[in-house]
Amino acid sequence: LKKDIITVEGALDMVMRMRGVYYNRIDTEYIGRNVGVIAQEMQEVLPEIVRHDDQSDLYTVEYGKLTGVLIEAIKELKLEIEKLKKG
Repeated sequence: LKKDIITVEGALDMVMRMRGVYYNRIDTEYIGRNVGVIAQEMQEVLPEIVRHDDQSDLYTVEYGKLTGVLIEAIKELKLEIEKLKKG
């Protein structure tokens, strides 16, 4: 079901450009602190995961699509750690 498969490269650099934030929503009755990212900031880093609704002018993040980038970033970190251990 998939074609043109390419491994994500530079994932650690992408993750380093992301900013995790705590926030409170002002458009719902839900009261409490949330954690996530700012969609407009993510659009600069990984536009593939950001959706914009022209009618409401709302931006949303498809968080599940971050998984592949995070997996590759962890693998890049592991390689760096292994290089440091070898000296």
